[in-house]
Amino acid sequence: MNEATKINFFKRLNRILLKPVFGPPWPFAVQRAWFKLVAATSLLPKGSQIEKVNMAKIPAEVIVNSAHSAQKNLLQKVILYLHGGAYSICAPQTHRSLTASLAKKTQAKVFVPDYKLAPEHPFPAGIEDCLSSYQWLLDQGYSADNIVIAGDSAGAGLAMATVQRIRQIKIPQPAAVVLISPWSDLTLSDEHNVSDSIDPLLRWSNLRAGVTAYLQGQDPKNPLASAAFANLSNLPPILVQVGSEEILLNDAKKLQQQAQKYQASLELTIYQGGWHVFQLQAGLLEISDRAIKEIDGFINQFIPQKSSKRGDYAK
Repeated sequence: MNEATKINFFKRLNRILLKPVFGPPWPFAVQRAWFKLVAATSLLPKGSQIEKVNMAKIPAEVIVNSAHSAQKNLLQKVILYLHGGAYSICAPQTHRSLTASLAKKTQAKVFVPDYKLAPEHPFPAGIEDCLSSYQWLLDQGYSADNIVIAGDSAGAGLAMATVQRIRQIKIPQPAAVVLISPWSDLTLSDEHNVSDSIDPLLRWSNLRAGVTAYLQGQDPKNPLASAAFANLSNLPPILVQVGSEEILLNDAKKLQQQAQKYQASLELTIYQGGWHVFQLQAGLLEISDRAIKEIDGFINQFIPQKSSKRGDYAK
């Protein structure tokens, strides 16, 4: 099966298995259960090791790869990964195919906090959990110079909010930030200009439901909720990846414009034919593997690289 055929297959799979269940009329409990069930079938890189930890009383997963697990020193790369899910669904286990791929390729230890979800815990509860998780890493002795904060979709929004809070409270900043399909504008200003038929996964209705659950009447232009309205000066270097076939494409472009306004360091890569968080198919699609490789290269600009070799994927 060639790459184009495989891409079309996964787009159709998303439209059949995920898009109809992601958002109204399904209750959040149903969405959460369904995404965990689907994720349980994911392939992980060979050698993936998953452990449960508590980060400042926040449940979390830490993922390493056996090819690198002997590196126990605190100078190794660390990724604090914040999963997406419209602030209201998903969990560390729903994103293991992506986080385990990052652990394999980057030779990093990947921490994935199970931050509080809306509507039970509205804005800014999730942000404070992510900030506490970062502070926990520092308290454990990890150097900020060896930490990258990454996230996808709403998790990318949390990543941007977290680095803003880090700047605000004046603790050491991470080495870099990686944003995958970032949701940066909770005003949903593009809803009437971009049809969600182009996106194999997202619908505007599920984003509206996420905004309602998360903000519960608070201002969507708050910079901690919408990084598209934030002051991006004096933040770590940022890499943004987005697909050409997703309704949040303009959200990534808005971040780029905001970075230019504040003369911030931000690289934007638009993957032609990519959809929302297509990196979840790492190990299965070349486009996803290219994106993971780009993330690795970006991180290695700011954290010293260690030797690695490409691993096989297995169930």
